[in-house]
Amino acid sequence: MNEQAKTVKDLKAYRTIRSIQSLKLKKDRKINRVHVILDLYKCDEKLLAKATLLEQKVKKVLSQFSLEPKIETFYQFQPFGVTAIVCAQGLQFTMHTWPEYKSAALDLYSFGDRKRIMQICDQLKIGFKSDEYEMKVRKR
Repeated sequence: MNEQAKTVKDLKAYRTIRSIQSLKLKKDRKINRVHVILDLYKCDEKLLAKATLLEQKVKKVLSQFSLEPKIETFYQFQPFGVTAIVCAQGLQFTMHTWPEYKSAALDLYSFGDRKRIMQICDQLKIGFKSDEYEMKVRKR
């Protein structure tokens, strides 16, 4: 039991030190990070059902902002649905689709400016023909 208490104490000390270091980082450097969670509803289900069509749409939007995917995966689920993971310079993008419900969930994390990430979200909404959406934005 004494060893267990020591482990918990060590973890608390680590968290304290880590939080102090992160505070110093925030004071010393300004890092523009934006995290967007975007849920799209009433989309065109044909665009959400096939990995090849989804890949074309996502790459088209990213190319409009001069973002070249460095890592990308588009996985086709059976009988339908797609999961996409794309990493480009300054952007991490994940998406999962539910064509049977005409909806998709997107998670974008950007190291760039907020205006650009909002423009990317707008283009994604237009590209998937979403009539309704819910967006949560958090500056980090």
